[in-house]
Amino acid sequence: MVETVGGRPLVIREEARRAGDPAYLVARADRIRAELGWRPRYDDLAAIVTHSLAWERKLLREPWS
Repeated sequence: MVETVGGRPLVIREEARRAGDPAYLVARADRIRAELGWRPRYDDLAAIVTHSLAWERKLLREPWS
């Protein structure tokens, strides 16, 4: 999605796990939604990446503002 929204390919470098890194990660919000009724502000991956890239670009233009 980052490549799609950003408009260019990423350089991906895979390396061995470091000490302390988890064997795998799970990113699901089903349980917190069901038990607490939580809803994310942004529930669309393209929107999340768009906002993230905009923030990073702003930091490049105005690093101390």
